Amino acid sequence: MLAHHLFALPTLIRAPNHYVPLVPGLPLEYELARLGKICVPIFLFLSGYGLARRHGEADAVACSGRSRSIWRQAWQRAGRFLATYAYYFTLAAALVLLVGAMLVPSDPQALALLHRLRAPALLTLGRPLVYEWWFAQTYLALVLLLPLALHLARRPALLLGLALLAFALGALLDAAHLNPPLFSLSNLLVWQLPFSFGLAFARHEAVDRDLSAWLAQRRVAVFAAGLALLGAAAMELLLPSALTPYLILAAPLFLVMLVHFAGSSPDRPWLAWLGRHSLPIWLVHPFLCTYFAQGWIYAPRLSLLVFASLLAQTALLVLAFEALRHAIWRAASRMAASLTGVLPGRQDRSVHPR
Repeated sequence: MLAHHLFALPTLIRAPNHYVPLVPGLPLEYELARLGKICVPIFLFLSGYGLARRHGEADAVACSGRSRSIWRQAWQRAGRFLATYAYYFTLAAALVLLVGAMLVPSDPQALALLHRLRAPALLTLGRPLVYEWWFAQTYLALVLLLPLALHLARRPALLLGLALLAFALGALLDAAHLNPPLFSLSNLLVWQLPFSFGLAFARHEAVDRDLSAWLAQRRVAVFAAGLALLGAAAMELLLPSALTPYLILAAPLFLVMLVHFAGSSPDRPWLAWLGRHSLPIWLVHPFLCTYFAQGWIYAPRLSLLVFASLLAQTALLVLAFEALRHAIWRAASRMAASLTGVLPGRQDRSVHPR
């Protein structure tokens, strides 16, 4: 994601900002960053897979009375996502208002962001504050549609057939620029496909226990890597505009390759940390590399140093913002506990029996 936004969108790099490529005359960073778009379908695949597995585990304990309604689970997950989004939106809005007051009308970036601070867009997540936040609306819609998707996942062939039809319809709507106001139906129809892949994979894995062992084989990973990368190269050479649809369709191949060759997250704790904080990293980094600190981020010039600069500074900001968020949450919990007369860590056993 970071590489994609740094190097794959050259029109967003405002002069005199630039980077020096590793190999002079060869757009290696641009080509690799174009593949960085795979982060979105992989995230959606893993989300569908994880949600389906969690629902299956909840069904397994239904007899103990601890199973919750899947609709309730969807609403709770949506609420958690919106709470995090709202927190970072509040921080971003304060930054935009502060910078806007100082720089408008001299800074067109600040002026454009000020114009996006409007209630209809905020209430629907449509026309987000920054373009990179387009994914929030699509992801939230997929979470809320999870009960329906899980019902269809009982028949994986039906789910994938409908998902492919929806993908094609979404591509047509996008090409024709037909979308309801403040809601991108084409985004939902297109990007639900890797989410559906994840649901179907989890469902099939629950039936066929040998599936994961087969995918873990090196020969399978090598074949998946070769097929995925050859397909991407063919798309880039023959039809560059179709690279993103290809990445969506080929997400399972890329995922098999990455899981096999990247190793387990305990071997790389820094990578596990990035994964756990991928949501705030996504929300924070555009303000550094595109909107308010682009000159600072590209100052090292050498492409690898530019990437390292964005990664390190985004991670530091996220560390600070997450610490503040947890402090606010603890203070609010203590205040709520004091108002209700319930001390943190204690329960009324008449209300919460064992």
